[in-house]
Amino acid sequence: NGTTTTTTTTSRYTMMLVFGAVIFFYYVIFNLGKILESSKNKPKWTKSFDKDRLSRLVIVFGKYELDETKFYVLVLASIVLLVAFGVQLGIWCRQRKEEALLLVKKKEEEEEEDDHVVEIDRVTGVVLPSSSKLKEKTTLDVIIVGCGPKSVGWFHLMQFLDMPKINVRAIVEPFYMDKTKCPHPPQSFVDLVVMVSEMGIRCVNHVTQLELFQHRRTLCVIAGRTRDNPKLFRECIGMGASHIYLEVPGASSIEQLRDMHSLAATRGVSVYMGYQRLCASYIEKAVSLSRSIPKSHVFLCHNENHPSRELHLVVNRHPEGMIRAMASQELAVLVTRFGVKADDIETFKVNTNRLFSERQIFYDASSGKEHSDISRAAFKITTKHGRRSVSVMADRCGGLVSFAVVKSHTGKELQRYQSHSEDEASVAQNELREDNEIMHQFIIEREEYLELKKRVVKEILSGNDNNKALGLVSIEEGIEVMALADYCTVKINDVLEVDS
Repeated sequence: NGTTTTTTTTSRYTMMLVFGAVIFFYYVIFNLGKILESSKNKPKWTKSFDKDRLSRLVIVFGKYELDETKFYVLVLASIVLLVAFGVQLGIWCRQRKEEALLLVKKKEEEEEEDDHVVEIDRVTGVVLPSSSKLKEKTTLDVIIVGCGPKSVGWFHLMQFLDMPKINVRAIVEPFYMDKTKCPHPPQSFVDLVVMVSEMGIRCVNHVTQLELFQHRRTLCVIAGRTRDNPKLFRECIGMGASHIYLEVPGASSIEQLRDMHSLAATRGVSVYMGYQRLCASYIEKAVSLSRSIPKSHVFLCHNENHPSRELHLVVNRHPEGMIRAMASQELAVLVTRFGVKADDIETFKVNTNRLFSERQIFYDASSGKEHSDISRAAFKITTKHGRRSVSVMADRCGGLVSFAVVKSHTGKELQRYQSHSEDEASVAQNELREDNEIMHQFIIEREEYLELKKRVVKEILSGNDNNKALGLVSIEEGIEVMALADYCTVKINDVLEVDS
């Protein structure tokens, strides 16, 4: 009805404007002939002007004259015409605006209808994300899966909350949000739930308690225990997750990781592995220089800041072992930037000096069992193809600063890059003293964690979703990293004696 009224009104004003314009121009054309008459065509008795007529002339230009009466009539007619034109222009602009609003409303209604369309797998009954129906959004929905007190999921949540273009929709915490498993959660976790609930973020103990993601671009950040991640992974895909950020190593075995990769590929879900070390500026600089120098050697040293008296706690938190849990960050650099693979290794040499490599026995109080793990290790790899040589060292008690060294083929050090300057290390040390509960590496490597998130979000919102951006590791590459980590673990354990 609104459209019909506007159209009728516009037509009426248009007819009035045209009719007025015709009268005006007729009047102007009719009178111009009389106004602009040459004085030589006038009778002789008009040649002499009286004083009254002369006083009424407004314009005298040579032989042309215009008196007051005709001048004011022309001015008035011009004003009327301009006002009519202005009214018509305003009506035209309003009509265009109304049409634009109708188009926007119609588009929103179409998008809303599309959002209610859900594709279901006929065999499994699982919701399938359809990339063709995913709408380009300016924001990305994020679900944090696994968010125990001061855990990596907790840390991810804090960083995502400060990022633009991010809408954290929910937190899924299977243990602390389940009253049967944890009737009295820590106060820090209770405070977190209160805080995020006030922000409109849901807190549940299972992802199925949320609404289906229904073709919204949704990134599920899976940061549970390693053994639980495959199950959480399948559940998130079943809910319609379009993208997954999977904390490393991602699963307890290569077979599980391969199954997860197969499921994601079938459902069209993009998976990003949490190898943040590739986004470290000192690593990027070392890799760039090494790749530009033929036959150069790169040495990557990864240090963590755990006191030796607390190593048993670290080992209990990471039953997958030090190589998978820690050194895999550097192995991801070797796989993705240098093409190193487990089946392409020609020589593998371990520096067995206890200053560089050590294997210890640790006691697990929860299970009452003892098991061994590597506390530090240094090794050199030479590949069959390309004859690339690379070295890695990882030390759980090595301190705050990690570094990368590029050497010539003769062993001469060409350049050394450090993760932190002296001032940056001092600031990090002070922050660690203020917060003893959070994992040290979250503070030490927070810029790397944040940069990886930024690259993942940018990749998703750009619509590429192909893990081609520098520093992003796909789950397929994650399988190669795990295979290389397992190869290294076996080789190191073969030559290191256990220190009790």
